[in-house]
Amino acid sequence: MEVLIKCLLLSWMAGVSCRLFFDTLAPLRRPESPAGRTASWAFTAAFLVIAFTEIPPYILQPVRFIVLVAFVAQMYYYIKIWKNLVFSLLLCAVYWLVNMLVLSVFLMFPGEWTTALGNAIEILTDGLFLAAIYAFHFRYRKRALWQTQEGRGMFALFPLCGMVVLMALSMISQDSHGGENAARLAALSAFGVVWMGVFYFFGNFLETEGKLQEARLSQERIQNQMELYQSIQAQYEQQRRYLHDYKNQLQSIQGMLLDGQKEDALSYISRLVGGIRKSGDAVNTNHRVVNIVLNRKYQEACEKGIAVTMAVNDLSGLSMDEEDLIVLLVNLLDNAIEACGKLETQRIIKLKLTMEEGWLILSIRNPVKEPLRIQGNVIVTTKGNAFRHGIGLRNVDAVIRKNKGTSVLTCEEGWFSFSAMIPS
Repeated sequence: MEVLIKCLLLSWMAGVSCRLFFDTLAPLRRPESPAGRTASWAFTAAFLVIAFTEIPPYILQPVRFIVLVAFVAQMYYYIKIWKNLVFSLLLCAVYWLVNMLVLSVFLMFPGEWTTALGNAIEILTDGLFLAAIYAFHFRYRKRALWQTQEGRGMFALFPLCGMVVLMALSMISQDSHGGENAARLAALSAFGVVWMGVFYFFGNFLETEGKLQEARLSQERIQNQMELYQSIQAQYEQQRRYLHDYKNQLQSIQGMLLDGQKEDALSYISRLVGGIRKSGDAVNTNHRVVNIVLNRKYQEACEKGIAVTMAVNDLSGLSMDEEDLIVLLVNLLDNAIEACGKLETQRIIKLKLTMEEGWLILSIRNPVKEPLRIQGNVIVTTKGNAFRHGIGLRNVDAVIRKNKGTSVLTCEEGWFSFSAMIPS
């Protein structure tokens, strides 16, 4: 029973450390659901598997750690597989370094190895590991870290090289005495300081890149807002022209009717009503910004011969920032219109934008000329156009993460689909 309690405690400490680590680096798949809150216990179960299974050959011990942690992280977080493996490798390297430092300190003191000593080393290792990860989480939890593409290739080599060095240092016999123990502790300490220093400066580099991406996103918001305001101004001027001509139009219709030109009057009225419909609002959601964007993009699609079907309801209670709404809707609809513009047939966009039980439900589907390859909820860009498409979707993803929502991308049977749920 004592062994079981010890294993459960140590596994729980390691599980909480993993949860803090991945919470800092990646968004949860289901942050609001009860299942999304069980990540710590899932990581704990992984470490219990490690504790109660046979110890593999020394070189394979970190492999077991990395595979189990990466497996749980992939289930709970939106994260690419390769990035997940890199982060799991980094986590393993940190744990390995802490364990070796603690062990080296204890080996500096004379005495025989006992079960109590082994337990103390394990508890101290997991405690220091949890403290280190918590410090990392506290430092970077609100930062724009790891959200850019720059430098990720170099970063992938960082934990790998660190793990190789740690494995080499751990090969030094633990039965050595005196100067060799001191030399191993000094080497580990120096390596730890250098390694953490490199990590700190590299983290600051990625953080700066993340801020630059946020600046680009802010610039796009401003540009979209300016375009919307210009659209509003154009609509306002058009309405003024209609009101200015209203009296003359009525007089013309009256003259036709008095002269007995009934058919000409009806034809004139039909043309007049058609122009008003074309310039009027096709969609009304009781939300000013949403109405402007949807009606503007609806008219743009119709002018290009693209059919648009919309399912909307009352969005007057939507609390999302107007800037975020503009980035979200403009990027998605622009991408859909661009994709349909490349098709000869089946030019249609299907949009759903509704409020349901405190959630904004957003879904948009459109056919594509060529299949899109999606990995880790991100489009794998291979062409120039796809790269532009990917930039817009990355900005959309940034808005969804900011508002604590979730999204899913799919491309099946010639149709691209985007779905999102965002708390209102």
